[in-house]
Formats: sequence, C-alpha cells, structure tokens
Amino acid sequence: MESRSQLRPRILFSLEILLAAGIQFGLLLVNRFPLEVAAKDAALTSVIMIVLAQVLYLIQHSYHAAKALNFVSFAIVFAFAALFQLAFNGSYRLLSSGNEWEMWILPYEPVRGVMAFFFLLLISFYWWIRKNEQTQVKIQQQLLDKERALTKAELDNIHQQLQPHFLFNSLNSIGALALLEPKEAHRMIQLLSNFLRGTLRKDVQQLLPLEEELQQLRFYLEIERVRFGHRLTTEIVQSDHCEDAKLPALIMQPIIENAIKYGLYGQVNTILISVKITCDQKLLRIDVSSPYDEQFVAASAGNGFGLASIRKRLALFYGQNDLLSTSKTPEQFTTTLLIPQT
Repeated sequence: MESRSQLRPRILFSLEILLAAGIQFGLLLVNRFPLEVAAKDAALTSVIMIVLAQVLYLIQHSYHAAKALNFVSFAIVFAFAALFQLAFNGSYRLLSSGNEWEMWILPYEPVRGVMAFFFLLLISFYWWIRKNEQTQVKIQQQLLDKERALTKAELDNIHQQLQPHFLFNSLNSIGALALLEPKEAHRMIQLLSNFLRGTLRKDVQQLLPLEEELQQLRFYLEIERVRFGHRLTTEIVQSDHCEDAKLPALIMQPIIENAIKYGLYGQVNTILISVKITCDQKLLRIDVSSPYDEQFVAASAGNGFGLASIRKRLALFYGQNDLLSTSKTPEQFTTTLLIPQT
C-alpha cells in the first residue's frame, strides 16, 4: 500500500494534466477546430497522458537513475511517445465518425508526436526530481538517526564515567568513617542512596528543570559535607524568574566536584564554594567560584574527569563549544556555564 504522502503528488499531477487539457481544448477552439473534435482531442490526450504519467512515476520510483537525462530515459520517453500516438489514433478512430480523423487529426501527426515526446520527457524529469528529493530526505534522515545514536552513545559513556568516579570516592569515605564514626557512615550511606536513586533513573539526553537539578546537587553537597566536615561551606544564590529554566541532567556536579578537588585538597582552611544563578528568556548563566591553590592545580592537571566532560556534553547538546569558560584571580577560580534556553 502506498502512503498518503506518495499518492498525493500523483493525484495533484493528474489534476494538472486535466487543467492542461482544458487549455488545449481552448486553443483548439481558437484555431477553429469543431467543438466535438476539440473535446475528443483534449479528453483523449488527458486520459492517455495521465495513464502514461503514472507508469513513468512507477518506473522512476522503482528504477531511479543517477542522472535525470540519460540514454535509458530518452529511450523510454521515445517509446512512450510512440505508444501515445498509437493509443490516441486508435481511440480517436473508434470514437469518430466519417472523415474527422483524416481531416483534423492526421495532418497534425508530426506536431502532436513532437509535443507528446517533450511533454513526456518533462513528466519523466519531474518524477525523477521528486524521487531524488525523497532519496535525499531519506539519506539525511538516516544520517540524522546515526548522529543521534552516536550522540546517545557519547552521553551514555559520559554518564557511565561520571557515576563510578563519584561512587568510588564516596565508598572510600564510607569505609574510613565506618571504623571511626559509624553514625556518620550510616548517614552517608543514606545520602548516597538518595543521590544514586535520583541520578541512575535520569536520562542524560533530557533537559531537566533547574530546581530538579539543584535538588540533586544538594544531595551531592550533603555527601561531600560528611566527607569534609566543617572545612566545606557552600552557598547557592538564585535570581528570580528562573523557575522555567532547563539544563542537561547532572551538568553542575562535575563543576562543584572540580571546585572541591582544587579548593580543599590543596589546603587545610575552610573554603566557601559559591554558586550564582542568573537567567533571562534566552540564557541561563551559572557561575561557580571557589578558592584554589595554583601549585596544587598545576601538579594535578590532567588527572581528573572534571570540566572536559561538561564541554563535551554541551557540544553534543547544543552544537557550541563556547558555553563553558573559566577565569581566575590570585585567590579565586570561577567556572561559568551558559545554557541556551529555547
């Protein structure tokens, strides 16, 4: 069964041939053809052309050539033009009476044959263009599906890297706390359970509301506070009108993890990690600032998963490579994340 999208152009093209037959009827009358002769001529021409056009459609649809005009196409059109002449003359002679055919049809046979050939050639060329467009759309859709599959594989791979990276650190901390502070170890297990329950069911290809992402971030920060105690303090400042903002799932966690790693590991003082969120209709901006030890950062460069995963994810999501930037002063390191809003 043909789909509606395939059948519709064939019906429309048949209607266009009928319209052309109407124009032909008018031209024959203008050239002083008898009314009956003009009507028969236009009617037979339109019916035969519609049938031949449908056959040409099936040929182009089933055996689509690489080029629109080639030897095979010309041969088919030439054969169809001859077939048109035979069908038209045979049908007209059956429907006519007296010497109508000899007087009004036979003298114009060469002109009719040439016109039929070029008209059928245009029809064949038209169907070739239609089929070529369909082929190109199909190829583009296949490429798009392949690109989406590769993107999903990339995002799934990033997600799989992210989970064990955080999980191993947490389990090591739980193991250390189990001997020294069993209550804190039990609390951390509960926090980790809540965190994993939220992250494992998330589709990394989907955009999440900002508040949902922040809730998951708070679970993560609670776990880190158990690990580092009073040394870690955080603040999240959010401007108004950001309720409808959306961003990729778990996109903020690597930034905070990066800030903790290079802020806490390199020194013994208490640190403050500040998260500032602003937005408008087109852009969500997240600035994460924290202190850092430049010597420790230089010594640890290239060892973490960190910001590279975010750049890769943003490029896969939005097709842009400039949505993540960093800046620093002698004491503060700031990561800025820009999320387009549609």
